[in-house]
Amino acid sequence: MTLDATMTEVSLDTTIRKSVFLAAPKARVWDFLTKADLLGNWFHPADADLTEGEDYMLRSENDGDRMCWGKVEEATPHDYMKWTFTVGPMEGAMTTVEWHLHEAPDGTRLSLVHSGLPKNADAFGLVMALDKGWHGFLSNLHGME
Repeated sequence: MTLDATMTEVSLDTTIRKSVFLAAPKARVWDFLTKADLLGNWFHPADADLTEGEDYMLRSENDGDRMCWGKVEEATPHDYMKWTFTVGPMEGAMTTVEWHLHEAPDGTRLSLVHSGLPKNADAFGLVMALDKGWHGFLSNLHGME
């Protein structure tokens, strides 16, 4: 592989990667990622707890309309979770969201990797909107109690 090919591959990578440090143990962070009654505190209200092998739906706080949905493909409590994920503008195309929880001094480092996003220029606005959204939602976790 040439340097030009490598640089092209990097420039076309639309994977969103975010990390946040939280002053809470991994078990508490896990609850905020999986419990229906806590998801709405930082992200979107859920119809049910997120459970491995089950579909999920998160709704708008304003009108209860479907915001995002998919399936929890893998869940290793307190360490790792993997979802399929889509939103209305993606017209049913599924992406992947992975959550990694690691112990940190006096808390948890939570990392998100959102992959499988469109790579074309027409969809870049969607990628930017998702990037901005994840940034804000992860910031909301700093207020967990």
